[in-house]
Parts: sequence; structure tokens; C-alpha cells
Amino acid sequence: MARLRGKAVLLHFWSASSAECQRLIDDLRPIQELFADELVVIGVHTPRFPAEADHATVADAVAALAIAHPVVDDATLALWEAYGAEEWPTVVLVSPAGEITGMVSGDDCGEVLEAAVTEVLEGSTVTGRVRRRPVVLDPPLLPKGPLAFPGKVACSPDGRLLAVADTAHDQVLVCSLDGVVLEAHTGFLRPQGVRFDLSGVVVCDTLADRVVRTDGEVLADSVVSPWDLVSDGRSWVIAEAGGNRLMRVRPGELRARLVAGTGAEGAMDGTVEKAELSQPSGVTYTAAGVVFVDAGGSALRTVVEERRGGAVSTLVGDGRLGCGDADGPGDVAGLQFPLGVAADPRIADAPIYVADTYNDAIRVWEDGRLRTLGAQGLRRPGGIDVLGDGRLVVADTGNHRIVLVDPSTAAVTPIDVDETWVHGIDGPPVRLYAGRSVTVDVGIELVDESLDRGAGAAPVSVVVSSRPAGLLAAGPLRVSLADAHGAVQITGGTAGFGHLLVEMTASTLGAAGPGQRIQRFRHTLDVAP
Repeated sequence: MARLRGKAVLLHFWSASSAECQRLIDDLRPIQELFADELVVIGVHTPRFPAEADHATVADAVAALAIAHPVVDDATLALWEAYGAEEWPTVVLVSPAGEITGMVSGDDCGEVLEAAVTEVLEGSTVTGRVRRRPVVLDPPLLPKGPLAFPGKVACSPDGRLLAVADTAHDQVLVCSLDGVVLEAHTGFLRPQGVRFDLSGVVVCDTLADRVVRTDGEVLADSVVSPWDLVSDGRSWVIAEAGGNRLMRVRPGELRARLVAGTGAEGAMDGTVEKAELSQPSGVTYTAAGVVFVDAGGSALRTVVEERRGGAVSTLVGDGRLGCGDADGPGDVAGLQFPLGVAADPRIADAPIYVADTYNDAIRVWEDGRLRTLGAQGLRRPGGIDVLGDGRLVVADTGNHRIVLVDPSTAAVTPIDVDETWVHGIDGPPVRLYAGRSVTVDVGIELVDESLDRGAGAAPVSVVVSSRPAGLLAAGPLRVSLADAHGAVQITGGTAGFGHLLVEMTASTLGAAGPGQRIQRFRHTLDVAP
């Protein structure tokens, strides 16, 4: 701190697991820009959960949240105790003279902080204590690859598509089960919960405090850090992580209504009006009703007899804001900051699957007991859904990937997310039978250019492949064409559903000389036995 004399300093005590802290981090960005020459913001990460004492967890959080100020890893809470912080988030303001001038807690304090920094800088300018030189830092880099800290995932009703909240990229992807990205929707702020409906994908636009469909329609506003949602066919139930409540919104209402929770953070069961929740972050429907995970309370809970007024009951959790990792009955078993939950609502007494985030595990609640599935290699799983065939699709957040998990064997199969085809042109559906051949018309459109015949006898190359690969008997097919349009013959392989992918590359001549034109086409592919 002595080396920071002449600068106003904001010490921001935060925790990676706190929705309120994430909101305040976003509120600090304009303050940092406004006072770039006179102010230094320093994050002090103090763990709420044992897993947050792991330095890699802190480093991941800094990258995922795009934090552009230095962060102290206060794993032993030494600074937390030295400055007298008592809750997350807490901000301490230090003057250019090195004096503590104030402390404030909570996530709704951006305006208060801006006014306080202005006041302390104006007073210090008069005494000549302000040092006006910006502190230049290298921003954290996101991992290379198509996904960065994906938060949630959901499967379409027909089980053929996935919606992925690519959270750190502020986008939502729609892809096939084998990873072909068909749509990319941008313009979100740290999106989390995603679900399909008849008109597209419904998204929890978490830092924008709203629920919105990918076609742009806002379904709910003024919901505080919505983290997940689920539909009962008539309305949406929203896990409002920042407001410690479950909310419900019906079509056309826009304003969400209370399902459960007082808004105060806690673990108390009771009627929906009196129950306390702690950062609900995952919600699903079962045959018995709404089931949700309280991330802050490390609990699996349910809303029972909702039609008769309803009450909140805890399935796993000891009634305190604690955590654990034990298997067993609900009063013995433990979770650590679970973010996702899923079940098949069509099956009575279906197992409930939990993304036990800080235990790096998938847990199963069945027959009144919690057990660990045994899936290996997961890191901070944040979202989960159940496919029609019983397999699980999991957002393996810390590994920047989506995986399929077989609950009978615990085998984990990564999905190779491929963005190559996201801007491809949709062609007509292709249907064929295993072992039989059909002819598919192909063609590339030339604009103010012609084929470069001097490049070879066949200036157009065509690569035809399928995802999954086994849908074509001979695998990828490579042919050359003398003209921009032609036909290729393909033979059906293993029966199933997927995509036929056609990439055409033409050597061309235009006003600027020789060049290349590449076009990609996507066809749904159905191979019958």
C-alpha cells in the first residue's frame, strides 16, 4: 500500500461464488474508466467455500469475469480480517494519503462509490497528493477454442439439438449432438440458463437482469441475476440467484411473480412466503414439481404442493449455509456450491442429477439418498440436462467443453464443438437408407467472377462429410468438378440422424486477379435402416 501513495485505492473483497460480487465487478468497470489516471482498483478474493482456496479456481474466475484489475488471492482470509470485512462483496476506499475513508457492502453501490472517489480525489487534489499516472495491466486472456467457461446447457424436446450458454464469450450457441454449431446468438451479458421453446431459445441474460428469447423478445425484466429457468408448458420458473428467490413469469406478463423466498439469504424451510433461499442457481421439473439447487447453501430443495400455497422443503442440506461431499441420506449427505440440476419429468420418481460444481462431480438423488456418479475428469460442472435416451449432457465449465455422461457406466464423452458451419447455407433435407446410394446436387455461386480454368482441369473441389461420421458408408468424400454446379453420389452408413456437410472451394478469376471462393452447405441427414 505504501507504493500506492498518491493514488486513490478501492479494495474490492469478493468471492467467485457470489452472484452479488459478480454484479459489483461489472459496476466497477465504468468507475475504473472514469478515474483511470487517479484510481487503482485491487480485488481481494476471499473464499466462501473450501474449493475457492484453490488458486486455480481464483485464476479461472478472474479470466471468466474479464477482471481488468489486479487480484490478491487471500486464501487464508488474512486481509479480510485485517480490514474488518464481514460480507461479500465489501469495498474499502483508501485516500491518496493512505487513509481509509470508508467501507461499503452490497452489490448496489456503484453510484455511492463513484461519489466517494470523486470526493476523496477532489480533497487530495487541493493538497497536491494525487499522482496522475495510469497503472497499465495486461488483461486476462480467455482460453483458445470455441467455448469459454460454458455455464449452462439444454437439449431440445426432440433430443437432436443442444443450446449452450457460452458464458465468457457472451453468446449462446445452438449445435447438434455431435457438435456442429448451427446458430450463434450474441449480445448477452454473461448468459447462464438456456431452454428451448417453440420460437427459439430462451436465455437467462444474467448480468442484464432479464430473460430474453434469441429472437429478441424480452420475457421477463427486473429479475436479479437470473441463473436458470424451466418451463411447465404454461409459464417459466426462474432461479433468481441475486435475489435469493424463485420467480414465475407467464407469456405476455413481463413482470415475474414470486414462487418462493423472502429475498433474505438463508436456509430455512417453510411456506413459500417465509422460506429463505441462498442463491438458487439451477431449477428443474419432476413429476412431483419444482426442484432446485441453492448454490450458496449447498442444498438440493423442492417446492411441494405449490397449487395449495406451497412450501419449500430441503432434500439435501443441514439447514445451515455449509457444504460437504458425503453420500447418504439427505441429513448426512453434502454438496459444495451446486449450480445445476436436471431430471426427466416424464418419469415418476426419476433420479435427480446434480452438477455439484465445487466438488467437480455429478451427484444423483434417488430413493432418498445421494450418491456420486463417478464421472471422471470434470472440473466445475455448472449445467446439466437429461437427453431422451437417458444420457446426461453436462456443461464442464472449468474444462471449457460440453460432455455426454452415461449414467449407467459414468463414461464421459466430450462433444467436439465445431463452429466451421455456423454461417453455412441450409440445404434441403437428405434421406437415404443404409447401404443404398443417392445423388445430391451441389453448386457454388460466383459473383462478378469466373472459374479459373488455368488452375487445372477441375477448378472446383468438393468435400462431403457427415456428423456423426458413420452416417456415410465410405466416410468423407472428395471429388472435383469442372463446373460450378454438379452432383455427387453418397451411400448410407449406420442408421441415425445428423448432418450432411458440403464444403465447395472454387479457383476463380475476378477484377483483382486469381482468387478462391468457399461456400459451405448444411443438410439434415436421416439414414434409415
